[in-house]
Amino acid sequence: MGPHSVCIDNCVANHCRFFKLTGPVFAFVARDLSHKIAIVRRHLDSTNGDKFTTLKSMIEFELTNQMVYNRGHHGSAARTFLRLHWAMEFIIEFMSRLPSASHDAKTSKLVFDVYKMTLSAHHPWWTRKLAYLAVHTLPSIKQLIDIMCKQEFDEVKILLQRIVDVGRPILTYTRLLYEQYGLANIP
Repeated sequence: MGPHSVCIDNCVANHCRFFKLTGPVFAFVARDLSHKIAIVRRHLDSTNGDKFTTLKSMIEFELTNQMVYNRGHHGSAARTFLRLHWAMEFIIEFMSRLPSASHDAKTSKLVFDVYKMTLSAHHPWWTRKLAYLAVHTLPSIKQLIDIMCKQEFDEVKILLQRIVDVGRPILTYTRLLYEQYGLANIP
């Protein structure tokens, strides 16, 4: 694997943990992400699994075999991974803003601001309205950090910055690859 390869197996391994930890209202998001991860994993575990080990090989294989627009249980891994990428954009942007937020700040405002600049562009009106209602069930930032991590907030800030520093180049590479192949907005 080259230096610019994105190993799909590593990217999908813990993708929905964030949403599972935010509480029962976001359980539907975690289930949706788990379903998407299962689609990608089925491709990885298939007889053509070697074609799905990097994002580039996956896209090229699905384009060559006209699989990119497949939906449902046997949906396109490239199309599905794009949706996981959008969720990851949300998570990384949220994590990048957490360290500068005060302990008792409302998580709902922060989450919804990040949602508006990331995921909302890909959601229909009713999903955006549900998201607006759901974010109001989130705890304060300190409570959220306590739920998600067992370290002190200052330690968490350092950890979050490391995650953001690793995640942003992956997001950029993924976005550029989808744009290169004309797939950045697969319906």
